[in-house]
Amino acid sequence: MDEKLRLLKEELQRARAEQERQRTLRKVEINAAKQRRDETARERHEDIMSQLGAMRELLSEQRESQAQQREKMEQRHGEESRLHEDTFKQVADVQAAVTSLRDERRADWEQRAEEHARVNAAVKEVSESVAETREQLLSSADELQEDSARRHEELRNILLANASARESISFNDSA
Repeated sequence: MDEKLRLLKEELQRARAEQERQRTLRKVEINAAKQRRDETARERHEDIMSQLGAMRELLSEQRESQAQQREKMEQRHGEESRLHEDTFKQVADVQAAVTSLRDERRADWEQRAEEHARVNAAVKEVSESVAETREQLLSSADELQEDSARRHEELRNILLANASARESISFNDSA
């Protein structure tokens, strides 16, 4: 009888040890899975932040480029305005060359009109390019926000499942 009791106690100790080993193994697996999920989420976050940084840098570069182009156009316009004023002074000073100066002025005006048309076309093209880029960036931002929301929901579901699993484990432990 004592031998049977001793064997039963040993069997009980082995079963408890096995149960504790399995519980520890489950905890290790759960922790490893959680760490992998956390690492994946962190990597995704870093990727998204990197993409946003690249977009911010691109926008900054485009803004600087547009400012430079605008400054060049304004300089060109200022130079053209000064040239125009000089032309009028020369016309007033030289009466003998009125006819030739008028022809030169007409040619100058035509050239300016063409250049003005080119400048307007370039401004329109840059504006359209900026609008397209803005649309693309807004679309990308929307996609990133949707992806972030989806990932946030996945993480929330994982955390809820993890919490539920912990409650089940603690319930099983207490039982």
